Amino acid sequence: MLTAVDFFCGMGGSSTGLRSAGYDIKLAANHWQRAIETHSANHPDTEHLCADISAIDLRYLPRTDVLWASPICTEVSPAGGHRKRTRQLDLFEEHGHVPTEAFERTRVTFWEVIRAAEIFRYPLVMIENVVEAAQWELFDTWLAGMTTLGYTAQFVSVSAAHIGSDTNPHAPQWRDRMYIVFNRKGVPAPDVRPRPLAWCEKCGTDVAAMQWWKRPGRHIGKYDRQYIYVCPEGDHGRVEPYVRPAASAIDWTDVGTRIGDRTRPLAASTMRRVETGLEMLLRGDFDRDFVMSVNNGGSCGRHFGPASRPLPTQLGVVSYLMGGAGDQKGTSVHAPMRTQRASGADFLVTLRRHAKPSSTSDPLATFTGAGFHHGLVIPFRRGSRPYPAVADPLSTMATRDQHGVLTPAINVEDCYFRMLKPREAANAQAFPRHYIIHGNQGEQQMQAGNAVAVNVAHWLGLCGAQALGAAA
Repeated sequence: MLTAVDFFCGMGGSSTGLRSAGYDIKLAANHWQRAIETHSANHPDTEHLCADISAIDLRYLPRTDVLWASPICTEVSPAGGHRKRTRQLDLFEEHGHVPTEAFERTRVTFWEVIRAAEIFRYPLVMIENVVEAAQWELFDTWLAGMTTLGYTAQFVSVSAAHIGSDTNPHAPQWRDRMYIVFNRKGVPAPDVRPRPLAWCEKCGTDVAAMQWWKRPGRHIGKYDRQYIYVCPEGDHGRVEPYVRPAASAIDWTDVGTRIGDRTRPLAASTMRRVETGLEMLLRGDFDRDFVMSVNNGGSCGRHFGPASRPLPTQLGVVSYLMGGAGDQKGTSVHAPMRTQRASGADFLVTLRRHAKPSSTSDPLATFTGAGFHHGLVIPFRRGSRPYPAVADPLSTMATRDQHGVLTPAINVEDCYFRMLKPREAANAQAFPRHYIIHGNQGEQQMQAGNAVAVNVAHWLGLCGAQALGAAA
């Protein structure tokens, strides 16, 4: 069995993905005790180390085939290093306090990767980080250090919504991340080219889509901004990969609290944006749902129908207000939710004629499976309308609990609101439903939001295993 060590393991997304790909996780290290409690509850056979990795003697750690590390560089992280976070801690008031030191110490550097690689010369090293990490002024210097140690780098930029298979369910969210896969000299380079399944109109069948980058160079960027997917047949053009519905992550039995009955009123700016969205809904701008953007520090307040396009990627924690439409049936959105981090809020608003939600035990509407036996993967093609009965992927889950579910009537006061729960955030990261999460609500949400998407770690683990098998 292949072995791995997981640096900056968090609640265990990377470890869970690697383990499901056949790895034995020898050691998991993190600086935050609450994350280690969660990790150890789910990975009892793994040795755990709660410490600042920069302060320990790495020579005493176990030798493994793979090092996985998820460092976050303070200088470049979209959520890092700004004192405005203090104000945002108020967002946890409804769900429990997260200690300030837990926020401060979630930012670590890349240098421990070089230190460990120098000692153990791992055959493979896998790094996960935000795309913006490549803007770090010392990024090339860090890469040169790995090159000096005999490693060759491959850059993989992918959204978690696009990774999956019959045995590795897609994460129902947009989550653009950069992955760097290093293979040591003498070890074959893993094939880590994303090839998500997509429907090609010209082929008349499903195809293994290929990334097409708008500019040459390193493959570092975000979906739609820096790259798209195309049919492998050279002249067939753009295709849209299948994605998993958001409804698979959300507990639709909980509609939340009527806005007019809240003890703490929503902000006036939020109420105005909901009203604007309802007016647009009544004008017929949307069939029955709309999405709007709300930031604590201000927002463009842009509204659009989720059936027309996916929710955008945006820096900042976002909140979603989701609801049902029609005769007591929970509605579904029609595209992936956007990335969420630290400062914003998105609302999806639905006209509800009856306040009673549908149960998750009710039969689901027909999903387009297209090769996925679970039937939870659906096609979304840019510029066309998806099937109206299908729901969409969630966005990246916030490290601070800011998601919401809203079931509106005509009057804003009659809309229903609640924050999305940490369990729903974990579902959106493709964690198993039985996964144990320790801590209060705020701590749980922070863990889920900072986690590595399980499905991507699983995929990269399999790619690495194939390369190591070839080397053996």
